[in-house]
Amino acid sequence: MSDFPTDADTRRAPGFLSVFWLFCAISAVTIGGGYVMVPVIQRAVERKRWLKEADFYDLFAMAQSIPGPLALNSATLTGWKIAGLPGFIGATLGILLPPFAAIILLASIISAAGDHPALRGFLDGAFAVVPGLVAALAFNVIRKRQWTVTRAVMTLAGAAALILAGTWAVPVFFGVVVVARLFEGVRR
Repeated sequence: MSDFPTDADTRRAPGFLSVFWLFCAISAVTIGGGYVMVPVIQRAVERKRWLKEADFYDLFAMAQSIPGPLALNSATLTGWKIAGLPGFIGATLGILLPPFAAIILLASIISAAGDHPALRGFLDGAFAVVPGLVAALAFNVIRKRQWTVTRAVMTLAGAAALILAGTWAVPVFFGVVVVARLFEGVRR
């Protein structure tokens, strides 16, 4: 028997405040946007046994196909999955509140002290961490995917199309998503 809740499980879903505080804490301490927050969210909800890893990756895939910020989409879908409407609202507010407050505070600080060496060093260091976190997330997603030759070729073709799209990247992205979903649907 799994330690994770299932649809038939009688455990109570986490409440609004539990979800809010988790996402607020994640949002308050991560710098770098969605691709940095997503692995932190995944580990946190898995550690709390609110979601299985595979279920989270399904939500992450869905979050990428919805227009909007990836961290917000991932958080709201995760919140909805683990606690319904209270989870949706808690995750949304939790993920949005810290950056909103930080932007207000940091805008005034940076305008006054943006050229200070210590502040510049911190910002440069935070920027240097982002590629490693993105690579770790990509590695986990690629490793967990059930690959076929056709799926690999379609993935590489989609990536090439996006790289070559230039200013047409957004419509090409949606075209790649539609073609991939149609292709996956036809194969089933």
